[in-house]
Amino acid sequence: MNMKTLVSTALLLGVAVQGSVFAASSKEEAIKKGYEHYKIFCINCHGKNADGKGPLAASLKITPADLTLLKQSDPDTCIAERVLKAVSGVHDNMQTKANMPTFSGNLESITIYELTQFLKAIQKD
Repeated sequence: MNMKTLVSTALLLGVAVQGSVFAASSKEEAIKKGYEHYKIFCINCHGKNADGKGPLAASLKITPADLTLLKQSDPDTCIAERVLKAVSGVHDNMQTKANMPTFSGNLESITIYELTQFLKAIQKD
């Protein structure tokens, strides 16, 4: 599946289930759950402050992104699209054009949505 198809499918899926699954939890609840997912999947590389300074960061070939600056670093791309690309292993790291590990096989759509809500909530202006 190419990236355009992947993003289109995800966006359509989001629209199709937004009224059912996603609406079942409040935005605050989604942010809270997103943080719980973040602690499981992201914190070791991106750090407890999402600043790219996790305990494994120094041992990686690729410097993890500061996830609090997503809105600033690429204002033309929505955060949801960036998260989907990143967890699917098709997101280029801005420094090296290398991909981070693929997590999409382990994440349900609701998990990606909740991670996105958490990351939107921690953006610096």
